[in-house]
Amino acid sequence: MISVSVLLMWLNALDYNHLRRLFMDLLKKPLPNQVTDFTDWLAAGAPAGEAIKVNSDVDMGTLLPAALVCSEVQVDFPMFADGRGFSIARLLRREGFTGVIRAVGDVAVDRVSYMQRVGFDAVELKEGEQADLLPQLVNRIQVHYQNSSDGSGPVYKAG
Repeated sequence: MISVSVLLMWLNALDYNHLRRLFMDLLKKPLPNQVTDFTDWLAAGAPAGEAIKVNSDVDMGTLLPAALVCSEVQVDFPMFADGRGFSIARLLRREGFTGVIRAVGDVAVDRVSYMQRVGFDAVELKEGEQADLLPQLVNRIQVHYQNSSDGSGPVYKAG
């Protein structure tokens, strides 16, 4: 599955030891055998430990408290111009979600670095994307102007 190979390349491209340990732990977790649509999962009583898939138009008031019991949340990017998935990942991390957040759908390799900063752990690149470019792109942007989900701050707050 491409998400595992992308995750491995992401791991090899990182320069930060604490992030390497984080991703090594993540690699030990099995990929979910079954992913349930969020609305179907809610209708089934929101069982703990499940992997769910949410659309970018999900009601955050419903998702945030419910998702905390999930093992994985897959966030669907229906098209390149829809960036709501970035906000979903950031809000999940802010609320304390510790499971896997995976980007699926229209996921391009040049957006993975930004996805990492807002809290995504794994990605499934869309068909035709060159996963071999990922190691070159992950740490390409060294100066950031916003906070990150891992606690690192923007350049203007450094020092």
